[in-house]
Amino acid sequence: MDKKELEKYVRAFKKGDEQAFDILYNETSPAVYYTILSILHDESLSEDIMQETYIKMIEELDRYKGKNEFTAWIKTIARNKALNEYKRRQKEFSVDSAESEYLFDSVHPSSEKEYYLKKLLEDLPKDEREIVLRHVILEDKHKDIAKKLDMPLGTVLWKYQKALKTLRKKGGDDNERTY
Repeated sequence: MDKKELEKYVRAFKKGDEQAFDILYNETSPAVYYTILSILHDESLSEDIMQETYIKMIEELDRYKGKNEFTAWIKTIARNKALNEYKRRQKEFSVDSAESEYLFDSVHPSSEKEYYLKKLLEDLPKDEREIVLRHVILEDKHKDIAKKLDMPLGTVLWKYQKALKTLRKKGGDDNERTY
């Protein structure tokens, strides 16, 4: 389909023609999907971001000026959404890996790490242990943990940092570990 014909469906969709959306989606979704996939390299996540892209497109359609560049416009939305997701995941990964370094060093095999972690966590107060496990293992965000435990966010953050400090202190050096 050429650009001018695509613009005709954009105008129809702006006027409320829902079938026009189906045509726009069918014509642009491969380009949108592969734009996202090229950034995220995850098919399932790319599909999710693609759906978010079309929701954003619907929300912002009144801002589209209609210069026969609809595909480029929606690919820009897709690209921005994918980059934001990529950056968010990179930030989460760097925080999680930094936190994990306090719990484990790279020398121990995984079964020994699990045993060592269990021993370290046993001495934490129950609420601190639950916060650490929910954040590190279940990958819950602190605000979600606060809601689940019915605690203020500041308290959850404080207890999490306190628990990490305790774990670091108890973990110590390889030569100082006591089981």
